[in-house]
Amino acid sequence: PPLSLEPKAAAASPPPGELACRIETSFAGLDALRETWDEAVIRLGGTIYMSYDWVRTWWDFYGAGNELRLFVFQSGDQVVGIVPLYIATFGVWPLRLKVARLVGANIPPKVFDPPIHEAWAATIFERVLAQLFGKDACDLFSFGPVSELHKPAEKLHQACSAAKNLVAPSQDASDGVHSVFWLPADMEHYFASLSKNERKNRRKYELRLLKKEYEAKVEVLSDPAKVQEEYEQFVRQHTLHWRAQGKPGHFGAWPKATEYNRALVKAQGWLGRLRFVRILANGQVVANQYAFAFGSSYSWELPARAVGPEWERFSLGPTGIVTMIEAAISEGKTRLEGGMAHYDYKVRLGAREYPVKRIRVVRNRCSSRVRAAIFGLIRL
Repeated sequence: PPLSLEPKAAAASPPPGELACRIETSFAGLDALRETWDEAVIRLGGTIYMSYDWVRTWWDFYGAGNELRLFVFQSGDQVVGIVPLYIATFGVWPLRLKVARLVGANIPPKVFDPPIHEAWAATIFERVLAQLFGKDACDLFSFGPVSELHKPAEKLHQACSAAKNLVAPSQDASDGVHSVFWLPADMEHYFASLSKNERKNRRKYELRLLKKEYEAKVEVLSDPAKVQEEYEQFVRQHTLHWRAQGKPGHFGAWPKATEYNRALVKAQGWLGRLRFVRILANGQVVANQYAFAFGSSYSWELPARAVGPEWERFSLGPTGIVTMIEAAISEGKTRLEGGMAHYDYKVRLGAREYPVKRIRVVRNRCSSRVRAAIFGLIRL
């Protein structure tokens, strides 16, 4: 897709006013902050994975035994940064390691790109480091996964240099790639962006073969009253598809995944953000894409499709993705987040891949460096 579809750089100058920092250690009583929080995430280019209800839901399921640190930065009457973190402790003294991570890491891995105004980023990270290493006595801060598209992250290195009495120089750790579909204004431009062979295949399988044998149609389900019931059907279809291949699928691979996603569907569904993009054949759902709409983006979570040799010849996997792209374009979205890791089929369908990294910051003490090295085999 044309490079012009990629996001432009954020404004270089910060909003007027001093930078105020609010640090919350609990979600209790914070629901009134939801609208302001989510508006800031959208305005500052964050993902739905940094939205208020996503962060809160993850914490409800996976935060037990950890300490919460929600940093909300404001300049004048405008929020210019939100950095939701938690502190986990591994091991026992003298090999105890205190690690600060983004809320959401690492179950399952996502590209978070926290909402941070680039012009305020260095100062914001300096405040975060002062709290984590000066007051909370953390040994390690693992910031990520973030995309190379997330320019504020680079300012963390600058903040570490300014806080060298507290922390050692920061280091980047590669975390693979993530894929992004940059969406044009209409499907004709989308098809034109594909290779000649792929364009021919997609037009061929764009429900045309299915419609020769079935009454086929595409539905986008977003009704808050219906998405919870649809989710249960989706889980069953997704799991059956992967079990047929001898694998557990997403809901069997991650702890409490079914219950966690059920809570996400409930919380985000009532905000109008759920999308199930379904292909139906004679009334039967034969392919389904589970996604979220937030700001100018769709975020694709998981696919599901019918099992059986009678469905294999319809190319339902790629066709399902194309129908989701069409649904996103019809809503005026400009980006479809395709998730982490490399997949050839996503690239063939027009996705671009970007490096993903974590920035690791270690406390400037010999004991912390030793403990961090010992725990280096853990994915932190």
